[in-house]
Amino acid sequence: MHDTLELWHWRVTDKVSRRQFITRHRMTQADALDFDPAAERIEGTLERRVVRADPWSIRHERMAAQGGVSRSSSDR
Repeated sequence: MHDTLELWHWRVTDKVSRRQFITRHRMTQADALDFDPAAERIEGTLERRVVRADPWSIRHERMAAQGGVSRSSSDR
């Protein structure tokens, strides 16, 4: 059994400084909205991670600019 996580870079606002920035690392929607309820996805930054019970079988896929999936590192 496995799950697919969808991770994005997000435009968020810091609660203290009130400055907007784009996250350095990709986050799930739940994590981004927990940080900033008004968080916005950055289009073209989607990364899908297939997570299985066996941590050695994780596969990473990044969306290519044209909307296709680029090859994962395990396919090379």
